[in-house]
Amino acid sequence: MTDWGLDGWAVRPGDGQIIDMGGPHRPEVLVQGSDVDHAMGVFVFTHGVIPQNPPHAHLDFMKIAYILEGEYDFRVGEGEFSVGPGAVVVVPKGSFHTFTTATGGRMLFACSPSGNEELFVEMGRLGPAATAEQLSKLNDRFNTVSLPSDEGSPWRRMFAEESRQNIGESDYEHGQRSDP
Repeated sequence: MTDWGLDGWAVRPGDGQIIDMGGPHRPEVLVQGSDVDHAMGVFVFTHGVIPQNPPHAHLDFMKIAYILEGEYDFRVGEGEFSVGPGAVVVVPKGSFHTFTTATGGRMLFACSPSGNEELFVEMGRLGPAATAEQLSKLNDRFNTVSLPSDEGSPWRRMFAEESRQNIGESDYEHGQRSDP
């Protein structure tokens, strides 16, 4: 049961909006952007084994993954991380990323501004039999893109100019952040 107070609320385990994706992967939305002026979204994602996961980037929000259970292999930009419970993985807005898991597991995701949880709510409305065309339109609406090409394409932030503006031109040039 979700407990509402005058200035906030608590969502108890299992009381979020559970999204049926027709398989072992199940997001549970805990905070939807529409409830918090779209400042952020929060969900727990329960995963079965994921041997492959196409790299993609979200151009409108960043996200943080906190590993609750299981072992995961992440790739974010040029970084590769093998992580387990208690680890945090940061995925900046516009960064290509993917993860796999041989164990299955659970992660807590927070995105800012909201968007990732809303994408899953919409996927749930489409149902497990959603067509490739429907999913493509959904990705377009939520400004989520696939890696343009696997052949010869390095992992990197998608829009270098936008990245320079977001982190500051001088930091970018002085090697504190760089695109390979």
